[in-house]
Parts: sequence; C-alpha cells; structure tokens
Amino acid sequence: MDGLEAVELKLSEVFEDNEKFRFDSEFFKKEYLIVYRLIKSKPNEQLGDITDTLTDFSANGSYESIANNFTLLDEKNYAYMVRTTDLENQNFIQNVKYIDEHSYNFLKKSQIFGGEILINKIGSPGRTYMMPKLNMPISLGMNLFMIRLSKKFHYTEEFVWAFLNSKLGKLIIERKINGTVPLTIDKLAIKTLYIPKLSEAFQLKITKVINLSHKKLEESKTLYKEAEELLLKELDLLDFKPSDENIATISFKNSFGTSGRLDSEYYQPKYDELVTHIKKTKFDKLDNIVDIKKSIEPGSEAYQDEGIPFIRVSNITKSGITDTEIHLSKDILKDEDLEKLYPIKDTILLSKDGTVGIAYKIKNETEMITSGALLHLMIKRDDVMPEYLTLVLNSLIVQLQADRDAGGSIIKHWKPSEIQEVLIPIIDNSIQTQIEEKIIKSFELKEESKKLLDLAKQAVEVAIEKNEDEALKLLEEL
Repeated sequence: MDGLEAVELKLSEVFEDNEKFRFDSEFFKKEYLIVYRLIKSKPNEQLGDITDTLTDFSANGSYESIANNFTLLDEKNYAYMVRTTDLENQNFIQNVKYIDEHSYNFLKKSQIFGGEILINKIGSPGRTYMMPKLNMPISLGMNLFMIRLSKKFHYTEEFVWAFLNSKLGKLIIERKINGTVPLTIDKLAIKTLYIPKLSEAFQLKITKVINLSHKKLEESKTLYKEAEELLLKELDLLDFKPSDENIATISFKNSFGTSGRLDSEYYQPKYDELVTHIKKTKFDKLDNIVDIKKSIEPGSEAYQDEGIPFIRVSNITKSGITDTEIHLSKDILKDEDLEKLYPIKDTILLSKDGTVGIAYKIKNETEMITSGALLHLMIKRDDVMPEYLTLVLNSLIVQLQADRDAGGSIIKHWKPSEIQEVLIPIIDNSIQTQIEEKIIKSFELKEESKKLLDLAKQAVEVAIEKNEDEALKLLEEL
C-alpha cells in the first residue's frame, strides 16, 4: 500500500454534487476535495444560478439545421466567429474565421457583444476567457460555452474570470472534466461549479485591476501595429493588396529552369509583385543575414509530464510562447549537447512545418528544447536588428514568400533551402531603431498586462484562503 493515497468519505459526501454519479478515484483526489470543501465553507453560489445565459453553438438547433444555415468563411465577411485559438493567442485579426449575415442571424442565441465569459468544452476543457469588445458583429464558435451573468446577484464577470483562472478555480473545474478521450466538460458540470461570494467592493477592485491589464494589452497591440505600419510605409507596401490574378505566362527556362517548380501556384503574379517591391530597396537573402540551426525531433515516446519544456509550433505565436504540457528528460542527451539546443537571448524561432513562417524572438536565455519544426536564427551582421528582422519575418513580406514556397500541400513544409533564399529588405538604421523601440515597449506592456492578471488571480486566492483585507494589501499600490 506504500505510495497509495486514500481518503475517507461519508456516503453523503460521495453523492454530494456528484451529478454524474462518479466513483472513480480521480474525482475524489485529495487536492480536489480540499479545494471543494474550502469553497463550500464560504458563502457561495453555483455558476448556473447566477447566469442569465449559458449557451453554446449547438443551442441554435439540430446539427442538420445548423449545417443548412451556416457557412464558415476564410475571407472577411459580415461577422467574426471567435474560436479557442483566437482567445489563446489574443489575436482577433489574423487567421480568423467569418460568417455571412444569414448565418449570424440564424445563430442568434450565440451572438456575442463583448465582456462575456467563454469556457472551452473540449481539447483543453475548462479553460476560461474574457471576450473583448470588438467593432464588428461576433458569433460564438464551436467547442465553447458562453456565459452572461445575472446583474441581480452582484457578481462581476472579471471576478468570476479571475476565480476560474486561479489555482483554486482550476482545480474545481478540473474535477468536473470527463476523463474519457477526448477530455471534455459539459454544460451541467459548468452550471454546478461553486463560485465564492466575496464583497462587491473587493470584486470591483479585481475588476479595476483586470481592466487596467486589458488597457495595457490594447496599448501593446497598438504599438506593435504602429511598428508594422512603419515598416510597410518605408517599403511602400502600406496599401499593397496582392493581386488575385491566378494566370501567369512564363517560359520554361524562367520557371522550372530557375526554380525547379512546375506547380502553377508558385508563379502567381502576387509573388512577383512582392519581389519587385523588395528589390526597390536594399535587400539580401536570409542566409546572408543569419546563421540557421536545426533542433531535434525526439518522438512522442520521449514525452513526459515533467522535465525540460518541449516547445512545438503550436506553442509559438509572434507575441510569445504558450505553456506546454510536454516535457523531455534531462537524460535524453549529454549536458553539453543539451546546452547547445537551448535557445539563447535574441535567438529568433521560425516555424517551417504546419503553420509556417511564425517568428518569435527569445527575450532571455532559458532551458527549453524546441521541436525540429522550429529553426533557430541568429543574426550575424550589424545592419539588421533582431526585433526588426522578427517583424519582417512575421509580415506579409515574408509570409507571401512562405506561401509561395510551402503552398500546394495539405500539411505545409517550408524547406530550409527555401528559407535560406528568402529576400529580406534592409531599411535605414534609424527606421529600424524606431521599429525596435516600439516593439520592445509593446512587449513590456504585454508583460505588465500579464503580471496584473496574475496579481488579480493571486488576490482572489488570498481572499478565499485567508480574508479580503490580506488580499487587498497585494493591490494597495494599484
């Protein structure tokens, strides 16, 4: 029996709030019971009782009726459809999905106006988000619950969000997750989550902190956009709209004889238009600007829950690296070989498989290993700044070149030999400096925003575990 964890429960406790009649040991883990009893010992309400709306995509009708009235679009249309990936990346502009006006009106029960709480149903069930206000009609995507709170119970969405994202809230959600594959959480489980009832004054303080965080995040996005516009303006690409012509006449000598490619997509006019713009300024091939180093692909059999974080393409965005659940053992390689794999400060990670062309610059040295689908770029000359190059790699300047090179297959693969040939404009150093300053400030604001959210969650934990006065001390200087 050594190493086994046992808990003793009354029969009444076994059935209490056990709407699924679960008897598996996972449901009765000690850490879950400790948090559950703590929340139940305080004034509380169940989430379903304090909501005006708790709905999902399927609430609009049968799947057959939805399919007949719903069209998902890649091109900008009447309404934006929010998905988990957009919420995770806090990006509601690039690589998003749209629906037409008919679909939006048909999906009336899942229309979003901003400020709602959204909870993931599947994949990473229970992850909780706040929907920002956007200047266009919004509809709820699949695999998400949407919650609007009732005003008569005096809970704020920001406080509920902070609680559900705190270590305490995550544990009570985790307890309700269905343990089958894929992991899911259903509406009944969401409804029966207990929410502690803290004072309105404390909740308003938490709301203030979270709103300040959102403000800093928006300022961060504005600065990043200004940096992008400064780059494109300098290259006369600010108003550039790639041609939608799909016919090009080109000789065999100047096509296959030069590129080795025979697929028609490679020779679309928009790619030539872009190259013409780049060649109007000083430029060079990426291979002459950076040293390119490959990482490793250890295989899924090497994955484990603890150890060195293993970062894949799905963990990379242009604004940061998301947490990974996959780790590798330190014994996978010798210490000296491991250290060679750790990306150092100012290394630019660039994705070459799947979602190609995502670039992120490492801010500080850290012990992590990236997958073989992420190349490590290190600048080797003085006339190109790291933040500037990262911005160029994430801009349409390189994205179009990536689409040209890696297009034509279901799973995109951008060959390192093609990446070496990518054309990079090299603008005046003074403009690069302006871009660098804006991006650095943008990331500083983003980090400040994150710290405020973490502080709000920590304050909620202290208020529940100790008292509100102790929690408010954490927020005194704000």
